[in-house]
This record gives sequence, C-alpha cells and structure tokens, in this order.
Amino acid sequence: MVSWNNNSYTFAIYRSFGDLMINNPKLNRILIDIPIGLSSVGFHRTIEPLIRKELGKRASTVFNAPCRLAVYENKDGLAKKLNQQIENKSLSVQSLNIREKIREVDEYLQNTYEKTEIIESHPEMCFKYLNEGKVVMTKKSSETGIAERLGIISQYDNKLVALYEKMLKSVKRKDAKADDFLDAICLCLVNKLGSEAGLSYIADNNEKDEHQIQIKLAYYRK
Repeated sequence: MVSWNNNSYTFAIYRSFGDLMINNPKLNRILIDIPIGLSSVGFHRTIEPLIRKELGKRASTVFNAPCRLAVYENKDGLAKKLNQQIENKSLSVQSLNIREKIREVDEYLQNTYEKTEIIESHPEMCFKYLNEGKVVMTKKSSETGIAERLGIISQYDNKLVALYEKMLKSVKRKDAKADDFLDAICLCLVNKLGSEAGLSYIADNNEKDEHQIQIKLAYYRK
C-alpha cells in the first residue's frame, strides 16, 4: 500500500486487508484494485463491460469478478460451477487466484462499521485519464511500460519516481513485483488528486449489491 499523509508518501506491505486496516485506522479513503460488490442469485455486476469499453485494446486487463458464492468456495472446480450457475460464465485463472483477497475485503465491508471510505478502482483506467484520456498500450510489466507510466506519474508529482525506486530496493520480489508498485503509486496519486479536485466514477447499473455494498469504480479526470 502507498499512502499520502502529512504531506509525504509512505509505503508498506500487508499480509491481509484486515492487517492494512488495523495498522491504518485514520485513513479517510482507500482506492483498491479489488472488486467491491458481488453478484448473487438475482443480482449481477455490470461494471466490467463498462470498464472494458473504456480500455479498448487493453480490455484484457479487466477480469470478471467471481460471484459471492464462488468467492467463498475454496475448491476451484466448484467455484467455477457456482459462477456458471449464477453468472452463466466460468472463471479465469486470474479471477480464481484473487478470490481470497476479494473475500477479505467483502467480509470486512459486511462485518465492520468503518469510517474509512473503501472504493474499487483499476490502475489501467486511472492511467488512461492521467494520460489525457488516452489508453496506455504498453504492458506495465515491460521496461517500456514501466518507463511510460513513471513518465505519466511524474507529470503530477516527480517525488513518486523516487518512491518507486525506493520500493524496488526495499521490497523483496516474492512480496511484490515492480508493476504492483506502479499500481499502488497510481491509485495513491489518484486518491490524492481526487481529494483536491474530486473523483470521477463508473457506476454499475445496480447501485448496490444484495448486502447494500455500493458498486462503483473511481478514477481521476482533469
């Protein structure tokens, strides 16, 4: 996680979303690259197709969020079957691999009264609008993609390039990759800019899911 407090940036690695919240009780708002608000019987997320339309040829960076039953099922095969029943579609390996993280956030939102606002976001969507509304076509895991995104970020705050380099030196690759650092920095920057000038949102066709969890995706637009 990258945060902006007292006019400075800090970063830390947490093993779970609960640990993050326990260690940061005074945060006003968090942008997180995790689906918030999940499909269930009689209710379906509609936000993924809207994000894919925004990203055009980079639409493959948007994974389908598993339905809630699949998120709470530990067996991959059964999770796929449940999702097929609810959403009429299977799940990718990427979607299956992040369902534990989705579950952590979903459980937290269902069981905790929290003053911190927790909002879903997507780094590639954020980079698009930091880049004057133009989708960044390079892969963020490539040297070219990293350089291009750092160039975009530095136009808003060049201290973030030094922060990225510090993260590279300080964090073991088994804990986080270079593109994870970029994503975290991007979402922190967007959150900071949004605090000053307001965030923009893509809204789901349904405002809230069955547990009254709001479904919207945040980004910053000049």
